[in-house]
Amino acid sequence: MLKLAKKRLGTMIVVGFLLGAISFFGLIVTQKPYRASSDLLVVQNQNGFSDYYALSKSADYLAGVLVESIYSEKFLEEMDGTKTVSMDFLSQDKVARLKEWNKIIKINKNSNVGILNIEVFGNSQKQVMDISHAVLTVLTTKSFLFLGQGQDIDMRILSGPLFEKNPSVTNLVLAGVGGFAVGILLMLLWTFLQVEFGAYRNIQPFHNLHRNLSPEEETEKNAMEYWNQRMNGK
Repeated sequence: MLKLAKKRLGTMIVVGFLLGAISFFGLIVTQKPYRASSDLLVVQNQNGFSDYYALSKSADYLAGVLVESIYSEKFLEEMDGTKTVSMDFLSQDKVARLKEWNKIIKINKNSNVGILNIEVFGNSQKQVMDISHAVLTVLTTKSFLFLGQGQDIDMRILSGPLFEKNPSVTNLVLAGVGGFAVGILLMLLWTFLQVEFGAYRNIQPFHNLHRNLSPEEETEKNAMEYWNQRMNGK
């Protein structure tokens, strides 16, 4: 298999570069050209409690509730109420509206430290910045609407919204390198399948084709053929 893989090294590299290029340009085509990111810290006030572990777990749970709430119709209504952004960029149909919104916003939650990273994608710098400001306004001033009464938490903006072009250079490099690696692995898998099950399955190892077997190797070969015949006979 190694001999065959070396023989096909050039083809593997070409396939790797091809998949890398497809991944690179596919990321550019499928992603919106602008992005804004923000970081928020979710803190639950102590209110006389000193069990910091319980407070941390409670804050993590409430942050998870907020994350799910951001993708809801109610959250979009509250964003519209801020008058910070026009909601015309979304469809009027409720089902299509939520699907479009799910593609525009992405939220990552760090459970260990209670930090939410919010990314907003759009077609212009103004659009992503306006949407980000509306999201932050709702989270910092109306989070109680999604948590119920008696949940004393603070949403503190750590950074953002920070604007940048999308996709980033890092993501493009990772997509290209990842596509190249996948291409190489697929060609190695194809070579393995050919050796095991395809046209090369009955060919002797390359290093045995150009030399005579020693007496010990000949004896071992005959013994293996004998036992193979016995096993096949059973």
